[in-house]
Amino acid sequence: MDDLYDEFGNYIGEAVESDEEAHDEAKPQAFAFDEAFEDEEDEEPQDQQLMEVDEGPSNAVILHEDKQYYPSAQQVYGTDVETLVQEEDTQPLSEPIIAPVKQKKFAVEEAELPPVYYSREFMTDLLNFPEQIRNVAIVGHLHHGKTAFMDMLVTQTHDLTERLDKRTGRRREEQLRYTDVHFLERERGVSIKSAPMSLLLQGTKGKSHLFNIIDTPGHVNFVDEVATSVRLADGVVLVVDVVEGVQANTEQIIKHAVLEDMPLTLVVNKMDRLILELKLPPNDAYFKLKHVIEEVNTIIENVLPGQGERRRLSRRREM
Repeated sequence: MDDLYDEFGNYIGEAVESDEEAHDEAKPQAFAFDEAFEDEEDEEPQDQQLMEVDEGPSNAVILHEDKQYYPSAQQVYGTDVETLVQEEDTQPLSEPIIAPVKQKKFAVEEAELPPVYYSREFMTDLLNFPEQIRNVAIVGHLHHGKTAFMDMLVTQTHDLTERLDKRTGRRREEQLRYTDVHFLERERGVSIKSAPMSLLLQGTKGKSHLFNIIDTPGHVNFVDEVATSVRLADGVVLVVDVVEGVQANTEQIIKHAVLEDMPLTLVVNKMDRLILELKLPPNDAYFKLKHVIEEVNTIIENVLPGQGERRRLSRRREM
């Protein structure tokens, strides 16, 4: 062993082949093996695919501004959606964020309307003052004079002279029936649908009010029209024929109006029948009128026992 090393520890023996030289000598044999293996692979079809291997977690240092904490808009909404990001406010400072409520004013355009004794523009302006508006439903039994009562209000506010002059023969004596616009209503002489109409009327003190009046049918089969009209109205005008008195449909309407807690105004109509048909003297006519009013009050008392005195109808009250 001492013959292989000198006194300084250097190797002085026979030369030994290193690992690198042995590896270099073995390379030609390896190449020959690889070529033969490749030739065999070329002859066989390559049906196998290479397996994809996910890369492991990277240890690279990423700056704070380069990190992605949330998914992008494209990842959330898809590639078909265009996302716009505005860094500045496009709304000018002169425009408020919450716009105030604008009061719109409409112009009235007349088209073949009969002339009236008041300004239609003034009537439209009254719509902006709810305290000056009255919603009224005219109700009653069949042929008790509801539509005729409506015609009286129309003739007081509309100039129908030119329209009435066109009538000839027996048509001059026909009832106006201004709110009966359907063919069957004019043919049969019976109201079928409720007909609303707005009129500008004055009180006893000369103050004008806008009345939205609904003329309702009197037939018992159309009582649903009366119910819907009462729901929309603020008060009810009950028209009763002084000769016929309270009928079955009249009683039904009174009960509905009282249960709905609607103010009730009684109009005793067709007073001329007491003289022309019944030929009653003044005293008997007075008691007949009193009997009709007591009939209405009795129905109110039966609907609300104990409260009839509060809802009792009496003489006309000033508005």
